[in-house]
Amino acid sequence: MLSIVRRRLVGLLVLCAIGPLAACIMEGGGSAPTSVSVGDQMTVAGPSGYCVDTSASRTGDSGAFVLLGSCASLSQSLIAARPKYPAILTASVSGGGPDAETFKASFPSMAKFLSSTAGRAALSRNGKAASVEIAQIGSAGDAMTIRATDTAAAPGQNVEPEYWRALMTIKGQIVTLTVMGLKDKPLSSEVKRALLDAFIARVRAVNAG
Repeated sequence: MLSIVRRRLVGLLVLCAIGPLAACIMEGGGSAPTSVSVGDQMTVAGPSGYCVDTSASRTGDSGAFVLLGSCASLSQSLIAARPKYPAILTASVSGGGPDAETFKASFPSMAKFLSSTAGRAALSRNGKAASVEIAQIGSAGDAMTIRATDTAAAPGQNVEPEYWRALMTIKGQIVTLTVMGLKDKPLSSEVKRALLDAFIARVRAVNAG
């Protein structure tokens, strides 16, 4: 079971690393939804003020990647909701996840892997372990939390090196949630962690029951 979780985890981390880079300027038009359905089982939604960037998000049989930003920026509306702290949020979803208890039991093994060269390479935006430094690995209930920095540069990149990420399972899906600050509007580590906690709570709430 742990090897299966690890393989799916690596795929999700790679998707998280490269997914936002081409679309993190957050320019959009028209209306921006506050949530999106992922398959028949899950819904992804962000904290207050965050909407889904439909042009940068994608879903399919093998999983989903969802990017969220300021509702006001995405909809180019002066009256749309605006978050207190502007940031880029992403959610990646893949099927085949274990139950929450089994997933939580794998935290020590996952932490060891993420701290390894292969794990840091999976986290890296350019696939090179040297660009990633793990600052902290912890937990929030049955979600694993990671604070890391990625110094790799990439076209379209507009985010701070440091980010916070959570790994958890919901309805048989492995879910990865990430909070990244914008380079021109940097956020403290504490604010990014608070946003991550709010993101976790929101995703759990819309999938309760």
